Amino acid sequence: MQITPLNGPVSKTISIPGSKSHTNRLLIIAALTEGSVCLERPLYSEDTLAMIESLKTLGLRIETNPDRIIVHGDLRSIDTKHYELFAHDSGTTVRFLLALLCLVPGTKTLKGNKRLSERPIHDLVEALRKLGAIIEYVHEKGQLPIKILSSQLSGSSVELKGDLSSQFCSALLLISPYFACGLTINPIGKEISKPYIDMTLSCMKEGGVEALQLENGSYFISAHQSYKKKHYAIEGDFSSAGYFFAIAALTKSKITINHLNPSSSQADRNFLYILEKMGHRATYFKNSVRLEGKELIPLDIDMENCPDQVMTMAVLAAFAHGKTSISGVRSLRLKETERVAALKRELGKMGVRTEDSHDTLSIYGGSPHAAEIDTYGDHRIAMAFAVAGLHLPGIIIHHPEVVNKTFPTFWTCLEALK
Repeated sequence: MQITPLNGPVSKTISIPGSKSHTNRLLIIAALTEGSVCLERPLYSEDTLAMIESLKTLGLRIETNPDRIIVHGDLRSIDTKHYELFAHDSGTTVRFLLALLCLVPGTKTLKGNKRLSERPIHDLVEALRKLGAIIEYVHEKGQLPIKILSSQLSGSSVELKGDLSSQFCSALLLISPYFACGLTINPIGKEISKPYIDMTLSCMKEGGVEALQLENGSYFISAHQSYKKKHYAIEGDFSSAGYFFAIAALTKSKITINHLNPSSSQADRNFLYILEKMGHRATYFKNSVRLEGKELIPLDIDMENCPDQVMTMAVLAAFAHGKTSISGVRSLRLKETERVAALKRELGKMGVRTEDSHDTLSIYGGSPHAAEIDTYGDHRIAMAFAVAGLHLPGIIIHHPEVVNKTFPTFWTCLEALK
C-alpha cells in the first residue's frame, strides 16, 4: 500500500476504537463475575477476538454487537472436559487465559502461533505452579503449547520477576479474588511497563476488588472479595491515538481525538507528555484530547512505561535534526517481532543512521527519504511508518492488513484526515 501524504497541515477531529488492553482485561473480569456483564464500546480486533473465542470455547455465552459485548455465565457454568484453546498471536490473551485456566475444571491445552510460542511464558508458569497449579509443557520447556491439569489454586503468596512482562503480574492480579486466603504478589527486580499494572488495578477496583500496593512494592489482595459490576464503558485507546498525535506533530496539524479519557491509567497516555517535551501543544477536554504540531526537536527520553509507542517515536525522531536517544526498549525485543532490529532495518532503508545497546536506541535524524517498509507481521511497525507516509511522499507499507491485530479501522481513520 502506498501512503498519500497530506497536502498540508489539517485541522481534523476523529474517533478511535476502544482500548484493546481494557477490553481484554474486562473480558477476563466478566468471566469471573456472576451473571451477565455488558462491555460498551469494546474493540473488535484479532487480539480481542482471540479472547472472545477462547471464552466461548469454555462454554460462556457471549453476545457481540457493534457497540457492546455481553458475557453471560462465569466459571461455575464451565463443564469438566477437555478444552483446546488457541490464542493466535495475542500476548494478553495467552497470559491472562493461562491464569484463568488454572481455575477452570477439566484438562485445558493452550496454543498459539509460532511467534507467540517463542515469547516469554515460563516465569508465569512457575508462579502459578508455586500457587498450586499443575501445568505441563507439551513439547519444549518455556514454550506453548501448554497443558493445565488443575482447576484450583491454594497458595497465598508468590514471588514474580518483574522485568520481562507486566502481563504476568496482571494475569495473577485479575484472578486474585479466587484465592481463599487472599494473595500477595512480591515483584522481584524492577517492574517493566508499570502503567499496565496500574491499569489492571484500576479495572479491578472499578469491578469491586481492591488491591493494595504495599510500601515494599508488593501487591496484597484480601480474601472474600468478588467482581460485582455489571456494566462497563471502555475507554478509547491511547495506543491507537498515538499514531494520530504523531501525525499532528510531524505535519504541524491540529488533530482532536474523541472518546479519550484525559486522566486515563493507560500507559500510552504518557506519549502525549513526551510530545509536549518535544515542543508540541496538547489540550485536554472532558472526553477528548487535541494535539497541535509545532517543530520537531531531538531529545533523550525513557519510554519503558509506554513501549508500544517507541516505534512511533523512532519514526518522528527520523525527521528531527540531531540525535534522539530512547531508553527502556529491551522489552521490544520480545514482542511480535524483534522490534528494535526491525526499526533499525526499516529506518536504514530511509537513510537514517541508528545505534542500539540492550536497552537504548539512538536515531540520528534529519531528512529521511521514502522507502518500501516491511512489517514483519507486526501491526505497530505498519502503523508507525504510516505516520511518515502522511508527510513524506513515496512510503509503501507491505502487508497493511497486519493492523487488524489491534486497530482494524486504522487505514479508514487515516483517510479521514485528508
